[in-house]
Amino acid sequence: MELKQVFEKRRSVNFFDSQKTISEDLIRNIYDRAKLAPSSFNLQPWKFILVREPENKKKLRAAALNQPKVEEASATLILLADKEGYKEIDKILDDQIAKGYMPTDKKSLYAGMTEKLYGSAIASRGFAMRNAGLFAMSFMLAAKDSGVDTHPMDGFEQDKVKEAFNIPERYEVAMLIAVGYHDDKKTLLPRLNRKNFEDAVIKEGF
Repeated sequence: MELKQVFEKRRSVNFFDSQKTISEDLIRNIYDRAKLAPSSFNLQPWKFILVREPENKKKLRAAALNQPKVEEASATLILLADKEGYKEIDKILDDQIAKGYMPTDKKSLYAGMTEKLYGSAIASRGFAMRNAGLFAMSFMLAAKDSGVDTHPMDGFEQDKVKEAFNIPERYEVAMLIAVGYHDDKKTLLPRLNRKNFEDAVIKEGF
């Protein structure tokens, strides 16, 4: 599919065909393209819990404002933003040094830079959430390119999701992403209006 078509055809699908399942291999294939999303220092501070089993879908639905799509979709991703992801900078810098991005003597400088940028509670959360968002959009576009539908969800209770799935404190639940195939017995309504260029762009500042 051409990139223009991927953007045009990707929709946030509300109704999934519960009889159609997606293999883990296909989800892995989608991930392998989505992981090419940009991230700060290439730290990739994201993980996701792949929820496919009926009992876990039910548990997640209860924490997601009882939205049916959680159970109807073949899978739902609990996308996690790792607030401590910046602490894994050493292995990232070692990779950069090995590939010629920087000399070895600059490693401590860049390691200190990440601590300075992301070491506070507010900064570490912002860092993790921004990067997880970049991954999420890449995942949804890669899914559509594979003929798979998605729906990003922020209608959930953070504390309940974390409790239900034993998620450590270092992770913020960035969003849920329902993954599956649109139920073609349900009408997919026309796309809602988007802001035009003039409404969205502020030239040179306020």
